[in-house]
Amino acid sequence: MKFVKPIYQSLLLLLMLGSFACQSGQQKKKESIADSPQDLAFYYPSQLKYADGFEIKILDNGLKQVIVWDPWNSGEIFQKYYLKNRGSKVEGEVPTDGLLVEVPIRSIAALSSTQIGILSFLGVQDCIVAVSLPDRIYNEELNKKVQEGHIQGVGHSESLNFEKIVDISPELVMVAGFMKITERETKLMNAGLPVAYNIEWMESSPLARAEWAKFIAAFFNKEERADFLFQELDQKYKDLKSLLLEVESKPNVMAGYNFKGTWYMPGGQSYLAQFLRDGKADYFWFSDSTSGSKPLSFEVVFDKQGDSDIWFGPGQARSLEDLKALDERYSLFKPYKTGKVFCSTKRMKDRGANDWFESGVMQPDIVFKDVIKILHPELLPDYELYYYQQLK
Repeated sequence: MKFVKPIYQSLLLLLMLGSFACQSGQQKKKESIADSPQDLAFYYPSQLKYADGFEIKILDNGLKQVIVWDPWNSGEIFQKYYLKNRGSKVEGEVPTDGLLVEVPIRSIAALSSTQIGILSFLGVQDCIVAVSLPDRIYNEELNKKVQEGHIQGVGHSESLNFEKIVDISPELVMVAGFMKITERETKLMNAGLPVAYNIEWMESSPLARAEWAKFIAAFFNKEERADFLFQELDQKYKDLKSLLLEVESKPNVMAGYNFKGTWYMPGGQSYLAQFLRDGKADYFWFSDSTSGSKPLSFEVVFDKQGDSDIWFGPGQARSLEDLKALDERYSLFKPYKTGKVFCSTKRMKDRGANDWFESGVMQPDIVFKDVIKILHPELLPDYELYYYQQLK
């Protein structure tokens, strides 16, 4: 049986939806199917417009198949999930080539700042019971929950505290996948904790990254909300692009910074490069095919871009003195001399929590406004930068 939007809407009119509140990490007892009325929001037909990294499909047996594609190996599957609607029955056997997850989930370990931003965007941040680094959370409501002990810090990558995560027992552990599934992640899955890989950071456009909200939404039966909110974002972004239709002047831009002897320059197909392309900038690396950062020497960057008009995003600097302290040679670049250096540290707290990493991915329209204001200030005369600040 295949479900489409008209059927979904009719079901909503005829049947009562069940209501599910997020439970704390200490509440580990799961409701039985008999106690859980079927959530018809599960059958909303999610459609993707920009994102290439995942796909969602409702199967004939009533399960929902979610595939995360491997961005480092074209055509290969990184991980596959079969979502079972809480309160429903599966026709036939459950496939064994993916992880089975009962949804909507009621608790989650969100191990990256971006995931926190997406969960807040969807209105399910109350389901967060564990994070990687509590002191890096920007959201004040979640900070309060950390102080009250409702959200625990469990580390990340090499420092991941396996025993603590198992003790908290979230219904889903979400990580930012990188290259391959790690031994620690496999260990969590073997302990019965599903691990979801949110690889939005490998998408090459701001709207494609934001569309990963639909991936996370699938685990909460919030796909209709995600679709509605995303359509609004899409339109706002398009409206901003229309401001640039008559723009002819293109400021010359450089980006990135030098770290331990290597300058990490955003590649031509990267997230920042798309903002610059849409914002009518002149960026030397537009023709490059790299979707991540392109490693370069300081000398190459100075030779190619030393006379740029504007410098975007040199690390976590908050002043020109901060920048010079990182590498005195930065003062040789024209943007440093003219004071045209902009960094996404305006919404950064002293302890390092930066809202750019948390909410920025789900507000591409606001980031784009910042970019337009920096490149073409005359187009938005009354707008004040939100994420970026001009270093002084």
